Amino acid sequence: MAWQRACTRARTTQTRPHGVPADVRTWIRAQHAAWPHLRPQQQQLLTDLDITPEAAARRRTSRVYPISPGLAHARAYAALNGHLSCTKDTRHDGFTLGDWLVQKRRAARQGRLSPTTNHALDTLDPWWNPPWPSIWQRTYQQAKSHHHTGQPYSPALQRWTDRQRTRWTTLHPQQQHLLTTIGIHPG
Repeated sequence: MAWQRACTRARTTQTRPHGVPADVRTWIRAQHAAWPHLRPQQQQLLTDLDITPEAAARRRTSRVYPISPGLAHARAYAALNGHLSCTKDTRHDGFTLGDWLVQKRRAARQGRLSPTTNHALDTLDPWWNPPWPSIWQRTYQQAKSHHHTGQPYSPALQRWTDRQRTRWTTLHPQQQHLLTTIGIHPG
């Protein structure tokens, strides 16, 4: 009886405008896995609902994942600025990009960020999620911008570059490499 009730629920929810509830989707996946062990009558009822292992495979291979709004804004921001080192308060075309990136960094540290999103962000900026504090990365981007445009460093930025020289041995090797690309060497 429980199986019949679940099948009836699957039939009635498949036509809902807001999609199939999560518990029904879970039950459908379980039927795909159990297909060889189901009775022929059960298989026929599921086939009538287009719940078959073949239909599941078709849906998996034809699924199109839309680009997330956050990723679209990250691409535009990176194209404009050359990096994704922005503050938590940064907005891009009204989108809270800084907050979105903070959430993605947290998800990456916890191992919950999808490989697709991680790869897309790595492609935009290999240092979007550095192993050192984000404030260091933002300040480095300021120094890099000044270096490439020939602008003089502000007093605060000059103090920061002096600290990097004196604390050279405490920096991550990749931080040291990034600094050398803009002419900052151990002092």
